[in-house]
Parts: sequence; C-alpha cells; structure tokens
Amino acid sequence: MTAKSTITTIDLLRNGVVEDDAVFCGSTDDLLTDHGWQQMVKALENKNDWDLIVSSPLQRCREFAELIASEDDIDLELDRSFDEIDFGLWEGLSPEKIMQEEAELLNAWWQSPTKFTPPKGEDFHQFQARVLKAFKETVDNNKGKKILIVSDSWAIRVILMHILGLQGEQLFRINVDYACLSQIQIHHDEVGEQGCLIRHG
Repeated sequence: MTAKSTITTIDLLRNGVVEDDAVFCGSTDDLLTDHGWQQMVKALENKNDWDLIVSSPLQRCREFAELIASEDDIDLELDRSFDEIDFGLWEGLSPEKIMQEEAELLNAWWQSPTKFTPPKGEDFHQFQARVLKAFKETVDNNKGKKILIVSDSWAIRVILMHILGLQGEQLFRINVDYACLSQIQIHHDEVGEQGCLIRHG
C-alpha cells in the first residue's frame, strides 16, 4: 500500500532592487526603487492561489507582501526571523569602501562567509538557525497549504541549501537575483518529510 502523502508548496520571492544596492544593507530598512517594485510585480505575473503570505517586516519585503495580501484577500504574517543577515559595522558601506580599510577581513569573508563574521555582525550559523526554525514552524503549521515567503537573498539561499542538502560553505553557489522566484514542495507522509526544488529563478 502506498503511503498517503500531503504536499506543502512554498514559493520564495526575493525583494526587488533597493534604493542603495551598492552597499551592504542586510538589516538596514531600505526602500524598493520603482524598478524594484516592477521587478516583483513581473515575477508574480502568474500568481499562485496562496493560502498564506509570510514576509520579513523590512519594508523592501513587507510593503509588496501587504499589497498582494490585500489584493487577493490572503492572510499575511510578518516574521522577523526571515529578515536578512545583519552585516554589523559593514551596513551601509560599499565593498570598495571596506576594501580600503579592512581588505584582509573582507577577502576572508568573501572566501568563507560562514566562518568569518563582519565586525559586530550576525554569525552565519545563528542566522541559519533562526531562518530554518521559522521555515520549519511555517511548514509545520500549514501542512498541505500553498505559501508565499517574501524575504531577502541570504535567507532564501539558506532555505534552498536546506532543501538541497548543501553545506554552508556552498552558500554562494546558489544565485538569488533581485525578484528571483523559486518554488519548493514538502511531501509529508507516514515515513516523514521530503523536500524538493521545483523551479528556481
């Protein structure tokens, strides 16, 4: 006898381009540009019939999520656990500026972002833990539903790495452009759960 399976479908949408995209703005509450807004609109040209939208409260994610939820009368949850990683003292600085003052640390971080943390920034493993905890709770509380999560690039990478079984050092092997839309499915049955990447980008 085949085990009965329930499928939870999760769409992951990254925010569009922000006003100052030349600097690190992980925890900085930057605004979308008009172009960034249109990027997100275009990404959702073929909307799914979501039961729930979950968004980072950062306005580059939240404002668009609020619009979609209002237009289609969908429940919206704001969850700070889906916020982007905090780059600490690098927030608001360009890589070029940091290179002038902390070239060795920046190069080390580029080579191994899971082992090196920007000054007063968020440790990658703590960031990963908070994102995946929130993701698991969202799935566990909404089994069998269709969910849209609106977040930022690192949070989406962490979720995709989890689904694909990738290790932290492979973080940058997954490209998540502005307004990138990915879809994953979680299959629940008597044996357990199995995640699958359906499409990306």
